[in-house]
Amino acid sequence: MIDPSNPTAPSDPDQAAPRRLEHPGLPATVWLAELDWLTPQRREELLTLLSGEEQQRLQRWRLPADQDRFLLGRGLLRLRLGQALGLDPTRLCFRLGPQGKPALVGLERQDTPQFNLAHSGALVLLALHPERPVGVDVEQHRPGLNWQPIARRHLPSGTLEALEALPAEQQLDGFLQHWCRLEAGLKATGLGLAAVGAPPPPGLELHDLHLPEGYAGSLAVI
Repeated sequence: MIDPSNPTAPSDPDQAAPRRLEHPGLPATVWLAELDWLTPQRREELLTLLSGEEQQRLQRWRLPADQDRFLLGRGLLRLRLGQALGLDPTRLCFRLGPQGKPALVGLERQDTPQFNLAHSGALVLLALHPERPVGVDVEQHRPGLNWQPIARRHLPSGTLEALEALPAEQQLDGFLQHWCRLEAGLKATGLGLAAVGAPPPPGLELHDLHLPEGYAGSLAVI
């Protein structure tokens, strides 16, 4: 995520309930959840799922919206993984990789699901695959973002020129979609921005996601 932003105004919590994206051809399951779903009761329910370490991490976020994004992401992750594995969500254990990508530990089974989380604005995305590494990214559209220096530094050669050749009103949207593809691919490999420019891993698939208006997103599977 480039930079966290404030969520949109509240709406009907039931309409914001976590839902699976029904995109034909997606090689992984992607869940979308909105912060508006977090009523006070649901906050309390999700808090009971978190480990002590996760609750400490939650408190390190200063802004309520950042706390809600973390809580919704980790709560949704535990619920969906627990459901997939037939386990109590509170008993799942995670470790962080060198670049901060979480992974399940302590399971005596070979079919451990692969997963990844992303959030921006009012949205949280969770990608799940039974065995293949996945990465997911989402970005909220923010008018006025100075995207050209970011594109010049991090995106493949020629991308900036191609984006600047688009009509002005399409350039920011185009940049955000390219950025989501980059981030999703890096997250699937477990690498950070230091790996930008390296050849893509064999078998990498990138899929753009159809999200609510004002957001761009991509899924990567290896």
